[in-house]
Amino acid sequence: MARFEIDDVADFVVVGTGAGGATAARVLSAAGHSVLMLEEGGWLRTEDRPRDMVGAMAASMRDAGAQATRDAAPMPLLQGVAVGGSTAINSGIIWRLPEDVRTSWTRDHGLGELVDARGLDAAFDAIERDLEVAETSDDLLGHNGGLMRTAAERRGLPGRAMVRNSKRCEGSGECLQGCLTEARRSMDVSYVPMAMRDGARLHTHCRVSHVERRWGRAVGVVGDVLGADRKPSGRFRVRARRGVIIAAGVLHTPVILLRSGLRGQVGKRFQAHPGSAIVGRFAHAVGQGGGATQAYEIPMRARGFKIESLSMPPEMLTARLPGVGAEWMERIAQLDHHAHWVAQCRFEAMGRVRVGFDGRPAVTYHPTARDVGVLLDGLALVAELMFEVGAEEVYPGVHGVPEVLRSVDEVAALRRPGITRADLHMVASHLFGTAVAGRSARDSVVGPSLEAHALRGLYVMDASVFPTNLGVNPQHSIMGVVHRASAQLANQERAGRWRWAS
Repeated sequence: MARFEIDDVADFVVVGTGAGGATAARVLSAAGHSVLMLEEGGWLRTEDRPRDMVGAMAASMRDAGAQATRDAAPMPLLQGVAVGGSTAINSGIIWRLPEDVRTSWTRDHGLGELVDARGLDAAFDAIERDLEVAETSDDLLGHNGGLMRTAAERRGLPGRAMVRNSKRCEGSGECLQGCLTEARRSMDVSYVPMAMRDGARLHTHCRVSHVERRWGRAVGVVGDVLGADRKPSGRFRVRARRGVIIAAGVLHTPVILLRSGLRGQVGKRFQAHPGSAIVGRFAHAVGQGGGATQAYEIPMRARGFKIESLSMPPEMLTARLPGVGAEWMERIAQLDHHAHWVAQCRFEAMGRVRVGFDGRPAVTYHPTARDVGVLLDGLALVAELMFEVGAEEVYPGVHGVPEVLRSVDEVAALRRPGITRADLHMVASHLFGTAVAGRSARDSVVGPSLEAHALRGLYVMDASVFPTNLGVNPQHSIMGVVHRASAQLANQERAGRWRWAS
């Protein structure tokens, strides 16, 4: 008989502590259920988090930020691996589920009860109170965001100060390394401790292998306890009296489901918001170290992209500067004169996640020719906007395009035919699909309650269930949808729908 280093039991077991898992734990524990959270990473206390970017990425990001698709032109897929998941490393940008997406999910996927406008708005209201959501104030725009605002106003574009879960932000510009003041209300400083105050428990450094089943029902999970080197040092088993909730993220949730014997649509319909950035040099100092990490955005929804200001740590910004030798050193000497803006795109491509030979997610994803055109359109607009507000040089970072553009007329190079996916550097931090919600097992993995079609008592509560991507930052939509589903689950369980022995 296997010997387990951890052998525990609760009403609900929640795998993952990001936007989905932490919200489920918060709602279920507040309703009086016993909840046990499992997290593969550690709990990075604010005072212990590395402040340099390399150290921060190694401590909090999956594969230190090197996780990528397995294609001829790999695309990095950024995810957090720590208590709080990706909420502990993002910029806290808040967008409610767009109405056109809500309509599509209701009409085309049978999710009307889950995304009912009144119920979803009530969930968003509650979350926004808990997480201190507010619009970024003028004094926190920084010059990087302020330049973008000026450019948008001059061109008559629909720009806006970002809405973020950081009302008390002090503008330290270190969201990626972990907020020093805990003003950004990521899950590690908000819903995880809130759930624990209501009785929830947490086991860190626990990597789930698969779901255990009995009598046609999910009854727990097993996996490896990880040591300081992130290698297995023992085994654990956690039993669930009432339900198992998988919220391990769009890449690792399907891996757990596949290892647990689920098939059908599991791992299919992987979608993303790939993005790429442009750097511009100005005669005056831009000062990326001051203000919010991300403060201003220009939604261009009809064209399939959104432009965002993004302040980068010096070691990462330096890597984006062109040239060699004395030319490169001269640009580094003026590092504070550079602005960094991103085009984040809503791609139509769908990929797939499988279990690789190494047991890790193997992701294949091929952007379409239309997707490439959307990104190039976004990058060209970014370059034009930079010249609009006085950039002396713009660095597009696209193969086959001059590495330095010195006038707005040269931006046309970004719109010339012949640029392919292989010519572009993309990064995806917003991921969707792989365990989509819908009416039937034929075209989905979970139903409108987010319970798996194929296994009772098994729920998926993260962006894996999204049948389409959003075109906006997904954290708030994940939390809103999960808040609705977990509240419904808490109520039906409290009413005694199921009673299973441990």
